[in-house]
Amino acid sequence: MKIPKYIEFHNETNYVLSRFLKAAEPEEGCCILIGKTNSLAKDQKRNIWEVTHIWNCRNIWGEKESKLLDKNISGLSIQADIQSSKTNRFEIDPKDQIRSQQWARENDLEVLCCAHSHPSGENKPSEIDLFLQQSPSLMVISNKYGDLKAWWIENKLNFHSVKIEIFSLM
Repeated sequence: MKIPKYIEFHNETNYVLSRFLKAAEPEEGCCILIGKTNSLAKDQKRNIWEVTHIWNCRNIWGEKESKLLDKNISGLSIQADIQSSKTNRFEIDPKDQIRSQQWARENDLEVLCCAHSHPSGENKPSEIDLFLQQSPSLMVISNKYGDLKAWWIENKLNFHSVKIEIFSLM
């Protein structure tokens, strides 16, 4: 997957995303962003991702369905100081992932990336976010004020910000 030049939020999706993530507080909220990449867009020379729909997801961190608790995260420097819970971790329910992918395909759209909140922290990838990232991809993170930032995560050591554009009909 190629890094986008920037991402566009259309039809108030940025506002919807911020509200969904804020509603989960004090826990981390999580959503899936659905839309189009330039592979579906008219202009093939641009690599711009267009977010047109937000799929609100259930955070299952620490619940019996969770698969991430089994991962060995003991080597991380932050683990000695922080108790893992839904207030500082998230795991998207696989049922939400499957449903959002099916809905996107049925509507000729794509799942672009996931978004989550850091209700008491910065809107940049945490050490655990980077550790659990499996492949190069985009991640959108909201801070406690609802401010969104997008990040391209290449690997556990290499990530950088991606510009966000807001498009509204108003």
